[in-house]
Amino acid sequence: MSTTMPGSAQDPSPASGPPHRARRRKALAVDVLVTVAAALELLTLHGQLDTTAALVCPPALFALMLRRRFPVVVLLATIPSMATGFLWFAPMVAMFTVASCSRRRVVLGAGSALFAATMWAGLTVDAESMTWSDHLIVVQVALMFSLGPAGLGMLARTRSELRARLADLSASQAHSRRLEADRAVAQERTRMAREMHDTVSYHLGIIAAQSGALWATAPDETVREDAEAIRHHSAEALAELRDIVGVLRHSAERADDGAPVRLANLSTLVRQARLDTVLDLDLDLPEGRSYGPAVEQAAYRTVQESLTNVRKYAPGSRVDVTVGPSATGDTLLVEVRNGPAPTTTRPGPTTPTGGFGLTGLEERTVFAGGTFRAGATPEGGFVVRAELPLSGAPCQASRPRP
Repeated sequence: MSTTMPGSAQDPSPASGPPHRARRRKALAVDVLVTVAAALELLTLHGQLDTTAALVCPPALFALMLRRRFPVVVLLATIPSMATGFLWFAPMVAMFTVASCSRRRVVLGAGSALFAATMWAGLTVDAESMTWSDHLIVVQVALMFSLGPAGLGMLARTRSELRARLADLSASQAHSRRLEADRAVAQERTRMAREMHDTVSYHLGIIAAQSGALWATAPDETVREDAEAIRHHSAEALAELRDIVGVLRHSAERADDGAPVRLANLSTLVRQARLDTVLDLDLDLPEGRSYGPAVEQAAYRTVQESLTNVRKYAPGSRVDVTVGPSATGDTLLVEVRNGPAPTTTRPGPTTPTGGFGLTGLEERTVFAGGTFRAGATPEGGFVVRAELPLSGAPCQASRPRP
């Protein structure tokens, strides 16, 4: 009973694709060359063939074409040709194939059979006139013709197994490197979550507590409104911070008690910004269209970040915020346009900035499948524009336009 080795030429496992077809063509070409070589050996003795050789040698030649699929059967079909002494190359090739893909017991039995056939061919030529030296030569030739192909086949089998094990080892090492990289990323995310929770939440908690105390003690209604706005935004920031920390820690529990990020809340956002802002909000979408959470969040954050930038870099300027479906109804347009800052406006206190606001908006928009554009206007102002796909419309992530 023969067995096949993974990765060897005899592996019957299904495969597909150009590499597999190329290997099959190469194997077929080798089989044809081997058969032609064996046929040439037989043709050199064409005039000396007896009846027995004429019956067993041609089938042995044709059997070589099937040696990869039925190695043991092909060897058994070629051994009679070895016993006749007219065709030696074919059984040697069959022996090599058996040794390269079969178990050791099968190889031992096949080698013994080939050795016996070779001995038979050598001893039946002229047994009566043979000397001991001639018998010794026959034994040496039989060992060479049986052990030689068997040794080469087992060497090829060992080489194939070693190559497969090296491939498995390389794959295992690559997998280990990926796991190690994932573990390092998880540790870094946990460290970032811990630092954010221990530092940012501490300062936001103080802001919320002090603004609440100011609201309770301030006699001026305007101051009380400002204190309430500060307390509200700090509490909202704390809720969103808990949500972000949960994501970084891969936590299944997500904070849901914070202010929801909804386009319907844009009016509140604009009012609390305390800027000269005109909001044009149209939430009536065409029939069959809707915006998903990612689109809604991207639109809300675009307006929020844009108002923050106006407060930092163009305080006192007029701001026009437009949010609504496009004329074709397949995208949601978000545009925040502000004019130049008045020269009479006193600059406010310096606000820390990370310089990644617009970059983050662009990444968020592209992630949602939309396009993003931001730049200065000819009048000296600035415009931020995002186009986000609506559900029910063809949604394909595109690159941001320049």
